[in-house]
Amino acid sequence: MITMKRIPLFHSIRWKLVVIYILLILAAMQVMGVYFIRSIESHYMNSFNEQLDIQANLLAVNLERYLDDDRIREEGSEETRNEDINHLVENLFALNGVDVQIINRNGVIISTPGKDKQLIGQKNLQTEVIQALSGARSESTRIDASTGQRMKVLATPIKRNNQVVGVIYMIASLERLYQTIGEINKILATGTGIGIVLTAAMTIFLSRTLTTPIKEITRQATRMAEGDFNQAVKVYSNDEVGYLGQVINQLSNRLKEALAINREEEDKLTSILTNMSDGVIATSRDGTIILANQRAIELLNIPSIEVAGKKLEDFFPLPDNFQFDNDQSEVAFRLFFQQGQENYVLDVVMSWFRIGESGERGIIAVLHDVTEQEKLDRERKDFVANVSHELRTPLTTLRSYLEALADGAMEDPEVAGRFLRVTQQETERMIRLVNDLLQLSRIDSGEEMMQKQVMSNQQFLKLVKERYEILDPVQQRVVWKIPEQATLITIDPDMLMRVLDNLLSNSIKYTPEDKLIEVSSQACGKNVEFIVRDEGIGIPREDLKRIFERFYRVDKARSRQLGGTGLGLSIAREIVRAHGGEIMIQSKEADGTTVRFTIPIASEEDELDA
Repeated sequence: MITMKRIPLFHSIRWKLVVIYILLILAAMQVMGVYFIRSIESHYMNSFNEQLDIQANLLAVNLERYLDDDRIREEGSEETRNEDINHLVENLFALNGVDVQIINRNGVIISTPGKDKQLIGQKNLQTEVIQALSGARSESTRIDASTGQRMKVLATPIKRNNQVVGVIYMIASLERLYQTIGEINKILATGTGIGIVLTAAMTIFLSRTLTTPIKEITRQATRMAEGDFNQAVKVYSNDEVGYLGQVINQLSNRLKEALAINREEEDKLTSILTNMSDGVIATSRDGTIILANQRAIELLNIPSIEVAGKKLEDFFPLPDNFQFDNDQSEVAFRLFFQQGQENYVLDVVMSWFRIGESGERGIIAVLHDVTEQEKLDRERKDFVANVSHELRTPLTTLRSYLEALADGAMEDPEVAGRFLRVTQQETERMIRLVNDLLQLSRIDSGEEMMQKQVMSNQQFLKLVKERYEILDPVQQRVVWKIPEQATLITIDPDMLMRVLDNLLSNSIKYTPEDKLIEVSSQACGKNVEFIVRDEGIGIPREDLKRIFERFYRVDKARSRQLGGTGLGLSIAREIVRAHGGEIMIQSKEADGTTVRFTIPIASEEDELDA
């Protein structure tokens, strides 16, 4: 039995679809995130740098007049100038978190708003400052050693008449900028997570719409593999999967029809092989039996379990010139064998056939039972020989006596009278023989019309007894046992009386005058049995099985002497069988003979018709 295999979760299509879609979302979000963060970072950094530049340029324009040494000497003291610079920087500088240093042309810090007042008067020897004093704007990003924060450093030269008169040195912390970008990253990551969850949920939902019909198709395919074609796939959609379900249903119907046709053909073939009157054996090229029908098994009298895998020659001999590897068109031979005490004759015809599409050749042996045919042929030959013999003897006798009469025996009245009596006896014998043959022929061909009527066995035996008492041609004592209880039977009295006539005649012929002959009848199940028993010479055991054969005589010389034709018992058997009964003989040599025959009890319809 085929069972639907349970697929592990991580091997299922649903899991694969979920993983694929999540990976796609992750990849898309990563690409979008990197691009977005880079863009945001670039935008904020450019904006921050632009504001620094604007502030630096604005200060530079306003501070250039305070850094002119000649003007300082004309207008007042240096302290007053530094206060004015501090006041200007505090009023103009609008960026928070940025440290500003105003440096003169000598690199000395002359002003710094905020907490770092102790730096005033010190020199600033940073690389950016040196580059700015040389007239070049300089900027860089560095990590503050004390705080570990990222810092933006900008040094802008202050020029007057294309001469550098000072430097604006700015140090701005980038942490707030990167903190803002980090928060944007968190928002993006949260959105990505929510998107992944939603994608996974939607993918699971969508995958069910795909995997549910696939599971249905798989279940149907499993049922089809088990031979169940009575179910149909439920079609959920009109897409490719739905079309696949429709195709599976069509395939199931086609397979069901094909298997039904194949099963019907198999049943026909099996029925033909089973009910064939001939035996059929199929073998491979080397003679190994692959198939044998029941009739072949019966004919060869072998157990069916011993057939498969055996060789053909294990059950009957093959012709000497037969070879399995020769592609002969056909080989026919006759097989004689014995089962118990019965002799059988089989006509065997062997021919070659092609097995399947492989082209391999096998052998078909057809066994035809011709035992009955042989028996009938033998009986026909014996019948012709017996008829010829039975007719030749009286005809020869007639010819001899007639020739003698023609040669002069007619002149002697005593001899002529004896010869004429002999010819008359032989003529009557031939007439009896011909009549018996005609009656047998009519019975065999079904032309003997019976005038059946319902009467009791008691009534029939009384009728036979009265006839014999009137004739009384013999001296033996015949005992009639008329049954006290009558049983109705449907018979042709004249035909059945002939049976009893023949049986009584044989008993009278072969029973001494001091012995008894008994005739009786009794009900026996669904039949009425008639019995003729004598104390005569009996029949040898070896002759019993042939006693009903036509023209068969136990004592041929004595039978002819007593006027028998050898057809009486054959006619009796055919008449009994025509009544639906059977006849049998029990005898022992020198110990008498018992003949029994049965007639079916009359049916209710026969009784009503009577």
